[in-house]
Amino acid sequence: MLKTKRMSIVPTFVCTLRCKMCSNHMPEFKNPPVASVEDMKKDIDHLFELFDKIEWLQFVGGEIFTHKHLDEVFEYCKKYSDRFDRLIIESNSTIMPTEKEMESLLSYGSKLKVMISDYGELSKAKDEFVAIMEENNIEYVLKKYHGDVADQHFGGWIDNTACKDLLEPDDYVTKQSALCAQVRLENMHVFKGKLHRCSNSLFLSELGVCVPNKNDFVDLNDDKSIEEKREIIKTFYDYPRKSCHYCTWKSGDSAERYSAAIQEGK
Repeated sequence: MLKTKRMSIVPTFVCTLRCKMCSNHMPEFKNPPVASVEDMKKDIDHLFELFDKIEWLQFVGGEIFTHKHLDEVFEYCKKYSDRFDRLIIESNSTIMPTEKEMESLLSYGSKLKVMISDYGELSKAKDEFVAIMEENNIEYVLKKYHGDVADQHFGGWIDNTACKDLLEPDDYVTKQSALCAQVRLENMHVFKGKLHRCSNSLFLSELGVCVPNKNDFVDLNDDKSIEEKREIIKTFYDYPRKSCHYCTWKSGDSAERYSAAIQEGK
């Protein structure tokens, strides 16, 4: 039986903000890629061929609600509702979901959890979003990312924007990557048929900055058997991936923190 704690589907790399220290490198994408509804449905089918159980099925971006057709995808996920525990939505609350998207989300009831990044005045839709969640008794989390750095969620942001091999000793990378929060949470990410063990691996790969090694990811659409793909996934957290050598997050407990969401040009 193959299980994972978190599976993040990425609908779009388009974001409503241009944050200087975006950990997912969104400002670096000059033509941000977008997954079609059919791309996501296909990925979802492949994932539930591979995994018997997913605790959290997440949608992350970019800002996911720039997509505007996620209601179809949220509804499609119900096909596998007995195979995942929670539907998790992450948003920067700069824009609201469409009426159809909100209707589909609310239909999940207690299975839905919404993670809202609160960037102060930038998060113009936050109050409306929160009001709807409270009115419908939906669990939500507000991550404060404004004001004093010490008061911000996780103590502020980590600068992970070097986008290059940090040339750290292999034994250090091995030790730190084993302690990484992405590893502890088994936070896999999928976009247009490519399944990576973490967000940094996916986004750096899509940027073309870090070409992953063999077995650093799974191509959901290739001709390998389900069992072959499962065996690769089972090794995802056994040793550092190439992207670990490019990543500051693995040293998150000691890394310097900065004020979140400082916009480019300001």
